[in-house]
Amino acid sequence: MPKISYWLAAVAAFASGTAAAQMPAPKQQFMSMATSSVGGSWFPLGGAMAKTITDAYPQLKITAEVTGGTGDNLKLLKNGQVELALSTNDMAYLATKGEGAFKGAPINNFKGLLGGHAIIWQVYTLKSSGIRSLKDFKGKRLSLGAAGSIGGPTGQIVMEAYGLKMNTDWKPEYLGHSDGPGALLDGRVDGVLIISSAPTAAVTDITSRRGDEVLLLNPEKEILDKLIEKHPYWFPATIPGGVYKGHPNDIPNSFGSATILVAHEKVTDEAAYAVVKALIENHGKLVAANAMAKEWTKENATRGISGVVPFHPGAEKYLKEAGILK
Repeated sequence: MPKISYWLAAVAAFASGTAAAQMPAPKQQFMSMATSSVGGSWFPLGGAMAKTITDAYPQLKITAEVTGGTGDNLKLLKNGQVELALSTNDMAYLATKGEGAFKGAPINNFKGLLGGHAIIWQVYTLKSSGIRSLKDFKGKRLSLGAAGSIGGPTGQIVMEAYGLKMNTDWKPEYLGHSDGPGALLDGRVDGVLIISSAPTAAVTDITSRRGDEVLLLNPEKEILDKLIEKHPYWFPATIPGGVYKGHPNDIPNSFGSATILVAHEKVTDEAAYAVVKALIENHGKLVAANAMAKEWTKENATRGISGVVPFHPGAEKYLKEAGILK
């Protein structure tokens, strides 16, 4: 056989192998993405993600669903009520281990798709409350966000670091993030916890009305150091100065975790591959739709997932092809 024939045969064999290795397009399907309450930052982010994915793959009809937040989202996955969900890496870790809020009821039927932005602790109160430290919430009412959100278990952990037990030393309230400012101004609560990106809508709302009359309270450094030592999936963070009216300076000693996108284990490899590919390769469009998506980059694709939960095989395939995973 002439040399040219050998060369053509080799090229054909290579092309055939490459085509065989390509991921087929996903089939037509409807998918639900669990996000947060309307006032939380995940609901608009999820909506932007859903549109970005559907624009890239019209056969994937994705709807962003209003939920109670992380804990609720993982339970919806457990019950097979949604296919996709936003979660925090710490709650995902605890769910797989059956610890914390998931003690005795582990959730293991989900896999990681993509890592994204950091969300951080933000407690706001009014100067008129007399509260100047988290320890001053003894005998007070603190909203932890909607029932099932990350604020519940995280708030309980932090307050216990001050020796304050929930329902004994302080009273939890469970209000959606959009209801927090009104409840504080009406005197129905003494403070509000939101774990979200900064800025976030609820804190922007209250500070736009009251400016520096609003206090943002973080743990003292010695308390924070102990918390992070005990919970290594958390990391130190700062609320940047200038993101809220009346607060021009950085506010240190906050802490956070990473927001991640996860999928029910029954989501097909083709669909998982398409979701990750669409979000990474259309990052500019995603950010244009929702500025919070700025950190959902190729560089942060494994943030909060590696070492916490296994990757979905479809996501893993794309991330390896893109040179993100080895």
